[in-house]
Amino acid sequence: MTKNKYFYICLFLGIMLSTWHISANWYQLVLVRGDSMVPAYHNMQLVLADRHSGDYTYGDVIAFHCDGLDTVLIKRIAACPGDEVKIEDGCLYINGDGSTVFAEGTVFSYAGIAELPVQMADGQYFVIGDNIEKSKDSRYREVGCVNENRIIGKII
Repeated sequence: MTKNKYFYICLFLGIMLSTWHISANWYQLVLVRGDSMVPAYHNMQLVLADRHSGDYTYGDVIAFHCDGLDTVLIKRIAACPGDEVKIEDGCLYINGDGSTVFAEGTVFSYAGIAELPVQMADGQYFVIGDNIEKSKDSRYREVGCVNENRIIGKII
């Protein structure tokens, strides 16, 4: 092989190694599948997940591994560790007050597990998709409360 070929092989391997390192530790591309986050994100849209922030709060959109559905989901954080969540008469309550994450007047026709109060443990989040009627989220037993160790990162 000539020097030129070695250069290109080394360049290719360097790019692949750098890409793997960035994806594993800093930022990861995630493909949105489905309409559960419309209008913020659309089906087949690529988004970037910040893997290193680890600082999640109300309203953040996160990507996480969902073991119950064997997939990665993207949802908005409605409740944080220590909060109590309840959906009553179509309204989402966090610690007894109306949620500030979703617009006033938003109606939740399906309460699921939040029909009764759900207490978030340390490191747990309650997530809901923006397209409330089409979202499979923490209200469903298959998804449930999201443990922090299952979070890939915050969508930026």
